[in-house]
Amino acid sequence: MHWLVPKEEKFFEMLTEQSENALEGAKELRAFVNDYSKFERSERKSKAHVIKSIEHKGDEITHRIIEKLNKTFITPIDKEDIHQMAVLLDDVIDLINAVALRFVLLGVERIDGHIIKLVDIIHSSVAELNKSIPDLRKLKDMKGHYVKIHSLENEADDVYHEALSELFHFYKNSIDIIKYKEIYELLESITDKCEDVANVVESIVVKHA
Repeated sequence: MHWLVPKEEKFFEMLTEQSENALEGAKELRAFVNDYSKFERSERKSKAHVIKSIEHKGDEITHRIIEKLNKTFITPIDKEDIHQMAVLLDDVIDLINAVALRFVLLGVERIDGHIIKLVDIIHSSVAELNKSIPDLRKLKDMKGHYVKIHSLENEADDVYHEALSELFHFYKNSIDIIKYKEIYELLESITDKCEDVANVVESIVVKHA
């Protein structure tokens, strides 16, 4: 039966669309953070709204992927893996949107070096994911992608721990401690989610080796 029914290859394109959307969100977050001090509050809200629009697009892509999965008999890789990748990539975008919104809602006024480093790591991680998704079609030369993402996640952990240490040692205002702790945690969780996607990619490679 597998020889008689063609595999639906459209899923590779849809997952690539999802990863490209996530990368767009990561780029906007990096630009938002790098120029944050230049923006008035209204401009910060406007920039956060741009990221919200990207998040909304991610929801639509995920919905289309799941809808197509439910109608497709033969898929190029396991249905469960496609579903998991779509949802995890959407989670990445959701978290990027969540952290951009927190900057505005919490009234964060100062962007420190730890935030800059974490956002740069997020951008690098999502960019690496975006390179890996199209390569799933051939399942060749994949190891470098997920090894780099694992390495970036470890780097993010180090920055996160250093950020928390400085926060609790040098900050005296309890409100600021709460604000920055939440921001750091959200940023670090995005790198965790990128690693989750990389783990699925690695699992797919092992299955089809």
